[in-house]
Amino acid sequence: MVFSLVIIGIFVAVSIYFYFRAESLYRQLLIVKKDAAHAKKESKQMVDSIAVIAKKNEEFSVARYKRIKELVSDPAELELLLPLVNNFSMIFRESLRGKGQLHKVAKKCCDSYKPGHYKQLTTHIAKQDAQIKRVWSSNNLSGFIAFIEAMLIEHETKLIPSSDK
Repeated sequence: MVFSLVIIGIFVAVSIYFYFRAESLYRQLLIVKKDAAHAKKESKQMVDSIAVIAKKNEEFSVARYKRIKELVSDPAELELLLPLVNNFSMIFRESLRGKGQLHKVAKKCCDSYKPGHYKQLTTHIAKQDAQIKRVWSSNNLSGFIAFIEAMLIEHETKLIPSSDK
């Protein structure tokens, strides 16, 4: 009889322990769910912000490209940038995925525009100053944005008459 009371007492004590342990785990689970929902919401806001930045960069680059194209007398050199400017958002997205993606996606865009166009682009880049070569060779998103910006600035400065420099 005493033995069965001890067993029942142990069973009750273990049951109470596991009940409170389960309640503690349940509270921790609710906190983790809340944190996960907050992180998901924050991540969505970050993705939306990056999408807005990408869209604005694309709009500015396309507008500047079109303006330069209207003013330049020999658009052949400027045409090298056309596939990169036209596919700005795709290149931006692919470059976000990781370092080393810029050249792959740029080659794909250029070669779909015109076979051998990527080789012409890289030959043209090899003739540029060290800063442009450096941003291109970084092979990442910031390098892509800086490269497009530098190339557009270079073409814009060519449009300024010598007396204004």
